Amino acid sequence: MVIRVLLVDDDVELLDITRILLEQKDPDLEIVVSTSVKDALAKLEKEEFNVIISDYLMPDSSGLEMLEAIRAAGNNTAFAIWTGHSSEDIAIKSLNLGADYYILKSQDYRNQFSAIREIILHLVNRKSRFKQSMIQQDVASKFIHKLSHDITGIAHNIMGYATLLEEENNPDYVNGISRLLVKLKNRVKAAVTEIDDGHLSELG
Repeated sequence: MVIRVLLVDDDVELLDITRILLEQKDPDLEIVVSTSVKDALAKLEKEEFNVIISDYLMPDSSGLEMLEAIRAAGNNTAFAIWTGHSSEDIAIKSLNLGADYYILKSQDYRNQFSAIREIILHLVNRKSRFKQSMIQQDVASKFIHKLSHDITGIAHNIMGYATLLEEENNPDYVNGISRLLVKLKNRVKAAVTEIDDGHLSELG
């Protein structure tokens, strides 16, 4: 699986070193570089990325302003601020705006990029697990709504026959109720079987 990373920094040399070392360390990483927030936002309109890693301060804007813009647009791509500014305020603000990670720049390039690679993989795996969880919740919700619909319909019909019985003691109405109770029992039994057999995914 190719993991596409958008790396944003106004330091062209750092971008080049980072791209080369990360792609050397992991062939599955595809590093796309951008030297400004404006260029990065333009790329995000046309391309999809698994992870965005951005510097904090750049000439045209900041990584936090870019983060705020993409989150406001509904873009939930994993985002990490990578900065040489060690500030608790910046870290807290970035996390409050929806950043997934805050990384301090280091001169120890090889250890730094090993750590960044691990962070990238962690973010991709976490997003994947979250997406799978949302899919499972959606499937479960559809299953519950379908079961509720079916049971409610049967229950209403039972109440209808019961009302008729109050008006007229007809054996056909008793038989109707009996049929519906069997139908209700079988529907619940089928639902339990679907859960036990792991067939919920077929409803998605």
